[in-house]
Amino acid sequence: MNMIESYKGIPPGKIIAKRLAKRGLTQRKLATEIGEHYQTMNAIIMGTRHLTIGQSLKMDKALGFPEGFFAVIQTYYQIALAKRNKMEVNSVPVIRKSVFWDIDTAKLDWSLNKDFIVSRVNQRGSKEEIEEVRNYYANR
Repeated sequence: MNMIESYKGIPPGKIIAKRLAKRGLTQRKLATEIGEHYQTMNAIIMGTRHLTIGQSLKMDKALGFPEGFFAVIQTYYQIALAKRNKMEVNSVPVIRKSVFWDIDTAKLDWSLNKDFIVSRVNQRGSKEEIEEVRNYYANR
């Protein structure tokens, strides 16, 4: 468990890349060894693809980690992403400048000018912008 604690929130691909470098292995060699496509292995290492349970079990075995290690690391990483995304939800919505064509949006106070903002976005905003503003104020 101590080993997992030290890796919490780190993308599994980074751990895999370090272990490969330590062992002098290539991504292609590992992909062949565990029966995955090289492109899949590269996407996992680059962080653009998550590990499945099956892949994580293969990685555990091939890289000498305890069974379930990469599945747990993947889960902790996804928890960290979810927390980060929740924090981003609290930032102001991204609205096209043309919606607020007549004012400096950098000086717009989203708390004090709620009625004005909602009205303007409802008048000139896209469906996505209207939904984004609705969600923004619903979470307040």
